[in-house]
Amino acid sequence: MTTAVGSSADMQPDAMHVVHARAAGLDVHKMQVTASVRLCQPGGGVQCATRQFSALPDGLGALTRWLASHRVTAAAMEGTGIFWKAPFEALEQAGIEPLLLHAQFVKQVKGRKSDVADSLWLARICQFGLCRPSYVPPRAFRQLRQLSRYRRKLVGERSRARNRIHKTLDHDGLRLGGALTDIFGRNGRKILDGLAAGRDKDAILASLSGHVQSKLELLEQVLAARLDAHAVWKLRDLLRAHDAAGASIAELDARLEQGLAQFGEQVRLLETVPGIDRGSACAILVELGPDLSGFRRTANVAAWAGVAPGNNESAGKRRSGRLRNGNATLRATLAECAHGAVRTQGSQFHGHHQALKARMPYKRAILATAHKLLRTIVAMLRDNRPYIDPGIDYDKLLVDRNAARWLRKLEEHGYLQNLRSGSEPTAA
Repeated sequence: MTTAVGSSADMQPDAMHVVHARAAGLDVHKMQVTASVRLCQPGGGVQCATRQFSALPDGLGALTRWLASHRVTAAAMEGTGIFWKAPFEALEQAGIEPLLLHAQFVKQVKGRKSDVADSLWLARICQFGLCRPSYVPPRAFRQLRQLSRYRRKLVGERSRARNRIHKTLDHDGLRLGGALTDIFGRNGRKILDGLAAGRDKDAILASLSGHVQSKLELLEQVLAARLDAHAVWKLRDLLRAHDAAGASIAELDARLEQGLAQFGEQVRLLETVPGIDRGSACAILVELGPDLSGFRRTANVAAWAGVAPGNNESAGKRRSGRLRNGNATLRATLAECAHGAVRTQGSQFHGHHQALKARMPYKRAILATAHKLLRTIVAMLRDNRPYIDPGIDYDKLLVDRNAARWLRKLEEHGYLQNLRSGSEPTAA
């Protein structure tokens, strides 16, 4: 059945609604910023002006003064690379609302691309609200993000140093990893330091504690292999890099704790979720920010984090459900937490992952579990309540954990004897 379409005389023009009467668009590059203002006139006309500014501090100051002279209330820019951050903060400090737009959603028509054309197009988008701006947390959390992401890089560097140490030892036949569970534990580190210092086998074994008494014979056979001079120097350098990364990580942890001091309650709430320790809780909160009211639904948070399935359908056929691009750091952190959550027996995440793993690869099931984990986190932060697993009887857990102690105390104070005799217990 077809629907009749009216004639051209019956059709009304689709006038766009003006959101910002005095808007600006910024085409940001490494060393320069092309700015255009688009100002609505009382008679319905539009006035445009374009200027170029340096991306250095003096140029950004001149940019904000020029925008303020035109009484601009909002300015839009593309979120590409890291060059947008300095102009974004300059606009914030000047009291002009900055709008960060996804570059994929504001593409210019091919063949009409230049810095001026891009800035004018961004100003038009800003004026009529043609694109939803990206979520940007407050400045304090943007600064904490730098520390949190740098900490993540250092953890990776420390792990790579550990792997290289394993490889250096194994290359010369010193299979220390086969004798000790963790060669970076207390006794393992004594052995590594002794090898790096060139100490002999007997001196190294004599420095070990009694925890490895049962492995002394095996360790003696392991240490019979000798490292050459180059391997000893390499081991010493790798241990120095490993310790330096560990010291920096400890200092970053202290700075993050200090920066999140007023959000300690939210961090403690996140720690109640299976698979999330304090470090992961801080990293998740730093990436999400203190207020998620800018997202309309929980599904929008999942899409922004990059853990929501894609939506690509045409002619009634689903083409692909691969994950969308999003916050890569938050997605990686959630995936790590999901690995821990699925190993928590009895939790809802364990059962959810087991069901998914039966019909999809392990890694896809982990990311799907990370999606469920994020939705749980958002609900907890929104309602300000700790995690409660629907599949766990917390009353039974409390009784199982404390029943023996309770019975012992009741016996000590004579309550059990009174109950057995049928008399009422007397109050103390």
